[in-house]
Amino acid sequence: MKMLFRYLLSIIGSSIVGIGVGLCVVTGLGADALGVLWEGLAGRLPITVGQASLLVTFICLTAVFYINKKELGLATLLNPIATSIFTDIMIRQVVIDSPYLMKMGIVISGIALIGIGSGIAAATNTGKEGYIALSFALSDTWKLDLAKVRMGLDTLCFVLGMLLGGKFMLGPIFGVILIGPLLKLSSQYCSRMIAPLMETVKE
Repeated sequence: MKMLFRYLLSIIGSSIVGIGVGLCVVTGLGADALGVLWEGLAGRLPITVGQASLLVTFICLTAVFYINKKELGLATLLNPIATSIFTDIMIRQVVIDSPYLMKMGIVISGIALIGIGSGIAAATNTGKEGYIALSFALSDTWKLDLAKVRMGLDTLCFVLGMLLGGKFMLGPIFGVILIGPLLKLSSQYCSRMIAPLMETVKE
């Protein structure tokens, strides 16, 4: 029962990520830095953006397997499904025809949801999505601040994506700045909150 509760929280966190990504996409201002890298790879290789995302995920998971496989689990497979479902729902159902400044506010809100949702999912310790798992694995192995590791990875993805021909948009810039710190803060907060909750859940 306790593990089921953890998986449920993990899926909720990943769903929040999907909502955040969807909000960013419908503004037309872009989402996180990974999207820039996917677009750049798709422009240079004979693959689609979706296939580029799978390629990057595979590389991340391979790296995590050798660095710290404890970051992987069943939720490593389940979370991307929840994220993609809610991203698609937002893109299909939400139309944003607002002034530019309001769109910027929506993008920042979406980026915040990505960071917070990622932290919730990570705090459950049921397995992390590839890119998040890589952030935690590198932070733990190298004894570096999680927020700085994530910001560094986001910056690397953004720069590589731009060099490969990805579009420059504001969303990924906000993502580089905000997602790392929000991921760290929300994962720490949720870890503290989950512990007493688990005491009330039956085995």
